[in-house]
Amino acid sequence: MAKKTARIQLREAPHKRAMCETKMRYDVLLDGKLFDTLYFNMRGYCGYLPTLDGKKLDIGERSISAFRAEIRKVNAEFREAAQPQ
Repeated sequence: MAKKTARIQLREAPHKRAMCETKMRYDVLLDGKLFDTLYFNMRGYCGYLPTLDGKKLDIGERSISAFRAEIRKVNAEFREAAQPQ
């Protein structure tokens, strides 16, 4: 049985933080390659997530847990699209 791997993943990127930043930055990886970086703005994290059609999904300024939940949904869409009909 093949191991299920998520197409979209988050990876902490402390080396990308500016000197005075107190919140962690996160790399958004699509198939192991850098897609975008999430950064903390005034009220939440900002950045883009990949979609099935190759576009960028902007969910607004949200918490990191909201981004993780959205990543779970998009990964489920990727898995459904990959299954044979």
